[in-house]
Amino acid sequence: MNEWYTQKEVAARLGISKATVYHYSKQGKIRKIADPHRLHREARYYKEEVDRLSREREQHPTGLRPSEVAKQLGLSVQSVYKYIKDGTIKATEVPFGDERITYVISKEAFEEVKELFRSSESERVRKSEYYDSENDIALFQYYQSKDSLTARVMKDEEFNWGFYIPEYQKWTDYKEGIEKYGLEPCYEIHNAPFDYKGYVHIQIPKGEELLYPFIDFIYESWGIENLGIREHDQSIYISMRAGESSLENPLTFNLNQLIPFIQGGSIKKFENLLIVRSAYRKTNLELPIKMLDTVKQLAEQENITMSQWVERAINQSLKIDEL
Repeated sequence: MNEWYTQKEVAARLGISKATVYHYSKQGKIRKIADPHRLHREARYYKEEVDRLSREREQHPTGLRPSEVAKQLGLSVQSVYKYIKDGTIKATEVPFGDERITYVISKEAFEEVKELFRSSESERVRKSEYYDSENDIALFQYYQSKDSLTARVMKDEEFNWGFYIPEYQKWTDYKEGIEKYGLEPCYEIHNAPFDYKGYVHIQIPKGEELLYPFIDFIYESWGIENLGIREHDQSIYISMRAGESSLENPLTFNLNQLIPFIQGGSIKKFENLLIVRSAYRKTNLELPIKMLDTVKQLAEQENITMSQWVERAINQSLKIDEL
C-alpha cells in the first residue's frame, strides 16, 4: 500500500484545489516528498500527514472560512475579521496550526449577514436619504456658531431635518438652529461630478472615532454629487465615487483605521493625493438575448443586479480557492 498521495489525490482527500495543495506544502501543513531526479510525473505528499490534516478538518465545525465569506460578499478578508470581532458576523473559533485559531461561519450565520449587507449595498442610496435640497444640508454635516457652539445635521424620529447640539444634548429643527443658535456650515458640500469609474463601499460602525472626521472630509473634498450615505441602526454605509483629490490640509482621520471598514475597492494616500479606486472594472460582454433575459429573471428573483448574478456564476465556475 502506498505511503503517499499524489497532488490530485490530496486535493480530493481534503476537498481543495491542486493550487491550494501546493500552498499547504509551502506553509508546512503537509510535506512534499523529495524527488530530485523527477522519477514521478506528479508531486507526492506523505499519506500520514495528509490523513492527519483531513481528520483535523473533519473535527472542525462545518461552514465557510472568512476568505470565502469575503469573496461572496465582495469584502476584504480584513473587513470580515473586523465584523467577526464586533459580532456583526457570528463565527466559531477553531484551532489552526500551532497555538493559532481561525474561524468558521455556519451556513445560517452567512445567510443572516448576507441579508444584512444586501440591504446596504444592492439597494441604490437615494439622494434624499442624505441630502435636504430645500435647506441645502447633508446628513451629519458639521455646523458651528460664532460663539463656538457645535452641531451635526440629523433627522428626528419622524425624519424631519434639523440639528443635534451635543452641548445641550438636544435636537432642534433647522429654522431654530439657524435663527436661535446662529449655526453656520463649516464647509461647502458641493463638487463637480467625477467621471464614472465605479464606487468604493464603506461601512463604519457608529461610535468609531474616525466616523465624523471622515464624513467631514468627504463632504468637503468629494461633495454630495459623488457620494451616497445611508444610516443604519448600528452603522453608517457610505458609497464613494472613485477618483482623486488633492490634500491641501493634513487628514483629520487615521487612514489605516479606515481600511478595515472598506468593503470593496481601495483608498490610499500618495504624496499629496487621496486616491479612491473601485474594485470593479466595467466591461462589455456580448451574450445571446435569450440568455440575458434568463439572467435578468434569475437576478430579479433574488433581488440582486444582473452584474452580481453573473459575477457569482463566474466565481462558482472558476472555483478559485482563496487562502
